[in-house]
Formats: sequence, structure tokens, C-alpha cells
Amino acid sequence: AGHLTGDAAAGGLAVCVRDLRVDGRLRLDLLDLAVGEKLLVTGPNGAGKSTLLAVLHSDLAPDAGTVDVRARRVGLLAQDPDVGPPDRSAATAYADAVGVQRAETVPLRELGLLHPREHGTAVGELSLGQRRRLALAVAVADAPDLLLLDEPTNHVSLRLAGELESALGTAPGSVVVTSHDRWLRRRWEGPHLAVGG
Repeated sequence: AGHLTGDAAAGGLAVCVRDLRVDGRLRLDLLDLAVGEKLLVTGPNGAGKSTLLAVLHSDLAPDAGTVDVRARRVGLLAQDPDVGPPDRSAATAYADAVGVQRAETVPLRELGLLHPREHGTAVGELSLGQRRRLALAVAVADAPDLLLLDEPTNHVSLRLAGELESALGTAPGSVVVTSHDRWLRRRWEGPHLAVGG
């Protein structure tokens, strides 16, 4: 079972979960995530962290319980993201994903997640870490009301992890981060949900 520590802010909720069950994968009795709140979800491998994000992103239907995601726009950074056809450049893949207008309003170079020299690199030639940076740029550029990040510090440098931490602190929407990263867990100041174990 999961339990939430920290004060849930009074006011609007972005997510409201009760008695969630995904057979053999996740049991979560209660989760209230306030609008604008940042939540860290931890637990051992197989505890259901990714399952929770899949349910919140409507990619997976629970076997029981109620899941009320009130955020209008939900973004997800998966562990192994699909960032488009392997022959497209990173910049083209970004524009395709967020739309030309959004790509002009929020240029890839301004997000600072992918080095400018990598913008012309074909997606298929990017490392997993670079693809995750590109996928994170897409997720952030879309300015979702709820941003779901599955192990965002996997395959990234400590420097990027620090940049990511800063970006999360200033993100306007609600954020749910899953992680087993000790560095991130030690530095996390917001509420914390432990699943499994």
C-alpha cells in the first residue's frame, strides 16, 4: 500500500486517487495531488511506479478504484521515449511533436536540454540520454498542467539532473516524478509517496 507524507495544499486537486488496484502490479489507497504540487514517488523495482504513471496518463485502466485526473493537459516522459522516426533530425522531431507554432514560441535551443550541435542529429543516432533530453523538451514545451516523469535522471549526467531539478522547481503545473535515484531523493523537498516494499 502507498502512503503520502507532507501537507497536501488546500485548494484545487490535479489528481485524486482512491483504492487503486492494478492486479499484481500496484495497490494505492489514497493519493491527492494539489494543483502546482510536486510529488516524488519511490519504491523498489516492480513496486508499480511506472504503472501509476501509466494509469495517470490514461494508458492503462485500473482493475479497481477511482482515478480522477483533473489536469486538462498531461505530459509523460517515459523511460525509453519514442521521439519520432529515426531518420528525422532532433529539431524536426521536436517541431513535429509540439507543432510548428509552439516550436517557434518555445524554441528547442532555449530549453537548454539538448546541445545545439545535436539539433541536426538524426533521432536514430542520438544516445538514450539524448533521446530522453529531447522527449523531456517536448514534454516541457507543451506546458502541461500535469507532468509525469518516469525515472528522469536515468541515463543523464549529474549536471542535467541538477538542471532538471531546477526546472521542476519552477514548473508551473503539477509534477509527479518516479525515481530510485538516491541523489534526487536526498534533495527532494516536496511530498513523497512510497509504493510497494
